[in-house]
Amino acid sequence: MSANNLTRSQRVIKHVLIWIVFGYCYQSSSSLMVRMAADAQPENEIITAFFYALGFNVLVAHLITKYDKFWPIIASIVIGTVGLIVVPLILFGTTGLLEFKLLAGILCTLPICTFIVGMIKRKLTKN
Repeated sequence: MSANNLTRSQRVIKHVLIWIVFGYCYQSSSSLMVRMAADAQPENEIITAFFYALGFNVLVAHLITKYDKFWPIIASIVIGTVGLIVVPLILFGTTGLLEFKLLAGILCTLPICTFIVGMIKRKLTKN
């Protein structure tokens, strides 16, 4: 079956499975990013990690809008939730979660970055 012949439910299942895999990769790179922030400025770890995460979320938003043409905002919400909440809970328990302020900031900025990057890409293709 080609991608064009998939039913709606098959397309949804395909997208959700891809989002879950990408969420695991997002968790892996996010934990590395937080460790890098702690190494860069141990006294301002949360602020540094948030700014690293903001830049990283722009990159992730670009990848989401590049590969998911149907539901990029929903994809960013699922990827963020799976990557920052579900995977750490499964692997490490509650100790694997980020500090609440950092977690909330990253989870809120990923869909916003995805929306903005999607708007920029639409504007650029029109010109």
